[in-house]
Amino acid sequence: MGSERYFSFSGRPAAAVMPGIPAEAKRVSAQIDDGIVAGTLFNQVGWYTKPFDADGLFAHESDELLVFAGADLADPERLNAEIELQIENDVLTIDKTGVVFVPGGCAHGNLKIKRLDKPVFYFVCHMNAGMYEWRPAEATAEKGVYAGNYVDGYKPVDGKLPEAPEGFLQLLVWLDGQKAPGAPYMELVWFKSVNDTGPAPHAHDFDELIGFIGSDPDDPETLNAEVTFDIAGDVVRTLKSCIAFCPEGTEHSPITVPSLGRPLYHFSIGNGGDYAREGNKGESNIYKPE
Repeated sequence: MGSERYFSFSGRPAAAVMPGIPAEAKRVSAQIDDGIVAGTLFNQVGWYTKPFDADGLFAHESDELLVFAGADLADPERLNAEIELQIENDVLTIDKTGVVFVPGGCAHGNLKIKRLDKPVFYFVCHMNAGMYEWRPAEATAEKGVYAGNYVDGYKPVDGKLPEAPEGFLQLLVWLDGQKAPGAPYMELVWFKSVNDTGPAPHAHDFDELIGFIGSDPDDPETLNAEVTFDIAGDVVRTLKSCIAFCPEGTEHSPITVPSLGRPLYHFSIGNGGDYAREGNKGESNIYKPE
């Protein structure tokens, strides 16, 4: 099986049940948890397809990321939906592609998809836990404490944007500890064309999740592309939506896209507050495998 032991491909396992969200209102593209890949962080990715009200507040011991993204290539910041989410005593209104950072122990919920013109891409990630666990909770913080925990746009504080061939990337969301105090690193982009280059081999001093997810909500498990990913010295090829877990210190990359019939979502999430690489080939994102 080689380095595929780091991967969870679409079709497995049974999706975690999240409180109050009707099963018929979402489609799961892929999920990774500690039952599939030992030591991983929990991550579920999919699509919200119908409006719903998920009443009630709950909390997780782990920090959590909640990402909501539109699927309109012509207007990538547009969510084509209106979503409300409560964190403690703050109610966030979400109508752009973005991410919500929920610190561990915070009461949150009352998720309402008030309007849904097109399916919304979502993912849920626990930064300190391998399984999805929750408990009922009550809001206790003062109003305003968490009003800034929704971040939209790909706007790193240092202004540095990733190197890539022209037309390959559509930048969607960037988050780190400078954008929201205490938040982990996370970025979401679209791959829009084939590419025979990718990030140079490197490792991190944090655990990382890397996702390749198809952009067709009617066929969420299919990538509609071919992606290769080098991890721990082996090259894994996939045609299906999938999530890879790269433990701290594990060398990985490059990523290449030999064929692409439809843009795909690519994300990277690390349980460190800021992004940094370790490797002897530099930080190039247009490294070509030998």
